Amino acid sequence: MQHLLHSFYGFVLLAGGVALPGLVNMTTVRVCLNRGYRAAMRFNAGAAVAVLLHAYIALAFAGLLNRNPSVILYLRQLAALLFLVLGFVFFYQGIRREAAKASHRKGRPMVLGFLVSAANVVNIPAIFAFSTYLRMRGQLLITAPYRFLFALGAALGAFAMLGTYAFFAKKVESGGPEMTQRLNYFLSGLFFVLALVQGVQLYWA
Repeated sequence: MQHLLHSFYGFVLLAGGVALPGLVNMTTVRVCLNRGYRAAMRFNAGAAVAVLLHAYIALAFAGLLNRNPSVILYLRQLAALLFLVLGFVFFYQGIRREAAKASHRKGRPMVLGFLVSAANVVNIPAIFAFSTYLRMRGQLLITAPYRFLFALGAALGAFAMLGTYAFFAKKVESGGPEMTQRLNYFLSGLFFVLALVQGVQLYWA
């Protein structure tokens, strides 16, 4: 029962985290619209592997992160910059007013999913904070095999939620170019707000 509970904690954390629009799930939508549902699911599998590594690192190196809070500060600064860049990217795509078109471009969606998810390093401090809270309550163990089970649950949670995004991406496609354009503007505004919030927390909080 303890083993299943650790996997459940990881599943809930990442499923909830990925539920909010962000770098990885919006890229999943893009892959689905441009290359199809199967390619999107392969992308999601690669992203889930990166999430597993993030979760395992957050638990295995919990002591190091606790002794060196500057590491988390650097990760948050990187996240703020990443949000800002994504805001401009989606704004540019919105003003182009081009509909998403099916593409048969070569490439490996699973590798792309791994790279995009691995770049989303903000996962590590989030998982570290959540796991620290559970450890203080005596509900989480970070010794083997518990940390691997937590990481596996996190990967499964991310995969499940990303699959949901890919499924509903078809509804965006059926809405035509206007729907896609509105999505791009929405994401652009979202990422600008996230960058602003991160900047305020880093330098004025």
